[in-house]
Amino acid sequence: MASKFAMKETFRFDQPGTLVGPGPIGRVVRLLLGAQCLWLVWQLAVHSGTPDLYNPSFWVLAVLGLMLAPYVVNIGFGVEWGAWPRIASVAIILGAAAVSYLTASSLLSFPLWATMTIWMIYIYAHLGVSFVLSAMLATPGCEMRAIPQLFGLVFKQGSREHYCPGFIDNIDKWEHGRHTKTDDGDELSAADRREKDILGNAGGQLLVYGVPFLALQLAGNLAGFTLATAVPAIAFLFVGVVCSYNAIRSRRVHCYFLAPWCLLAGAMTALYSLRIIDFGPSSWSLIVNTGLAGAAVLYVASERIWGRYFGQE
Repeated sequence: MASKFAMKETFRFDQPGTLVGPGPIGRVVRLLLGAQCLWLVWQLAVHSGTPDLYNPSFWVLAVLGLMLAPYVVNIGFGVEWGAWPRIASVAIILGAAAVSYLTASSLLSFPLWATMTIWMIYIYAHLGVSFVLSAMLATPGCEMRAIPQLFGLVFKQGSREHYCPGFIDNIDKWEHGRHTKTDDGDELSAADRREKDILGNAGGQLLVYGVPFLALQLAGNLAGFTLATAVPAIAFLFVGVVCSYNAIRSRRVHCYFLAPWCLLAGAMTALYSLRIIDFGPSSWSLIVNTGLAGAAVLYVASERIWGRYFGQE
């Protein structure tokens, strides 16, 4: 992460038109992330209960929510309260834990669960709605400025912009540079692309795609629930990370589509592995096979339409 993550620099709002707007890929990534956040909200609202306080995944989501809180509040509302949203969240959770202990002689009881669930629903709902709106409105920079942008459009007023603290900012800059020829550095030659493409030969594809696929199939057919779900999650996330790196490195077309898709498939599989989501007896097949089928379609279709490398003459 860049130095922009320092709290004193994180919340810097720019005038409208300062930042680069997202292209088609950036908007699709935002839409997928928004759908994932809203699905998580649905799970929390409908399927969560007090026993979840004994589930480690519930606390993982809570910790992630605490990390996100300053960004959701400060950037979403256009304020500069620094770390106070996180501090206030911790204080509220500790207060709920105290109430739980006083009323039920246990920290892990209904008041704590209800408070944490309502708080997480707000964090992830605000984030999810912002992601979806940012995809629809092509919000420049951080997705948390999408709701203010919508109000600005309705009332015919400008809305201040904020850079995206995450990886989406790099996608937007790449898409903008590809169209305006102002990318960092000169355009790569065809030979450079082939040389930098780690998936440009059979060996690379076998290592990156073949080994995870084999491990995924073996785990799904031979292992118990934990390995059968954890291994596919790791496999999808591994492919997503490698494709992200290869897209930046060589501008391989299918990697720009496979990266967000596999990251989403990996996240969904991980949530299933943690028993946060469940689609019934066919959950493994539905999640994993949909991930595999979608990846195959994106691989073939994207390079048939745009060729092997973006920007290739």
